[in-house]
Amino acid sequence: MADQNAAATVLRETSSRCVTECGAHNFEVTNYALLSGMGIGNFVSSSTFCVGGYGWNIRFYPDGAKNAPAGYASAFLANLSETKDKVTTKYTLTMLDKDGQVVANKEVSRTRIFSPDPDGNCWGWSEFVEKLKLTKPPSDGQLGNGGCFTIRCVVTVIKEPPADQCNEKLFEIPPPELLGQLEHVLKDGKGADIKLLVGGREFNAHRFMLAVWSPVFHAQLLGPMAEEDTTRVIEVVNMEPAVFEMLLHFIYTDSLPPCDGEEGYGAPEMQHLLVAADRYGLDRLKAMCEEKLCKSIDMKTVTSTLALANQHFCERLKNACEEFMSKPGRVSTVLLSEGFRRVMATCFPLVLKDKEKVWRPWVGTSAPGNGSCSG
Repeated sequence: MADQNAAATVLRETSSRCVTECGAHNFEVTNYALLSGMGIGNFVSSSTFCVGGYGWNIRFYPDGAKNAPAGYASAFLANLSETKDKVTTKYTLTMLDKDGQVVANKEVSRTRIFSPDPDGNCWGWSEFVEKLKLTKPPSDGQLGNGGCFTIRCVVTVIKEPPADQCNEKLFEIPPPELLGQLEHVLKDGKGADIKLLVGGREFNAHRFMLAVWSPVFHAQLLGPMAEEDTTRVIEVVNMEPAVFEMLLHFIYTDSLPPCDGEEGYGAPEMQHLLVAADRYGLDRLKAMCEEKLCKSIDMKTVTSTLALANQHFCERLKNACEEFMSKPGRVSTVLLSEGFRRVMATCFPLVLKDKEKVWRPWVGTSAPGNGSCSG
């Protein structure tokens, strides 16, 4: 008869997890012609970027690495971290022209291990791109941008679990849900205690949310002059409903609403939203709009963007417009446009350099030495 007092079998459960971390870095090369001739084996490198807890940089050899065939430029990824561990990765290096078109693309088909020794901490492609593609004129269908291009690196670090982790029970903490819940509250309107009328459209909201984020709403809803009427309607003038809807979404979620287009929000939308953010004292939203506008300046938008930056005291955006206009071949076209003349009538004078010329545009009745233009 079996011993009824025998100890029960205990199943010991352990677990471990292999995780990956992915990151990307863009390395812009502005003038290949000036780099060509550095000599075989010489390179220019990107800033150090961090992925998976390790430091990396992109190395571009304009005249090729030491083992590169003649006529090729080389590109490599280097591990800069001082570690004794071997780092397992997968990565791609892609060259893009100024319009985002792919000029060259290389991808590691299997994992690549970066080791601490000098011969194993830098991997890439000696035959990354033919030098002819970087030097031919625009009519030949190559870069056509004066040798300006971007090398984009996407690297994935595969991190094995440490030895002391196998006895741990791993718990995954769910992501924060507050912002998603607040967005749901905004959409269904439950508990709303105020209506906002914008361009004939009504928005339901919660006064405490508006007051917490916006000092203007705080004064209007909770300040000494606030009315006691809990069902009051506030009319918002001089603003499009679509812009106010984006502003309201930000107040509840600390983010912009998803954009339907693949290219994201356009400059006109960001300009209107910046004005709204400044009007209601939403400094973070204003900074977000300013950042997006800095990245979308072109010949069609630079004039209106400069006027906006001047009117709403966006120094970084104003500097970005001045830098854009100061590049060769652009300043003359911008300065002679009617839109720029209207802008200069209400802003401070600029000093823009175009090669050997220095442009000091003044518009209106004021002139240097006779006072500044009104702002």
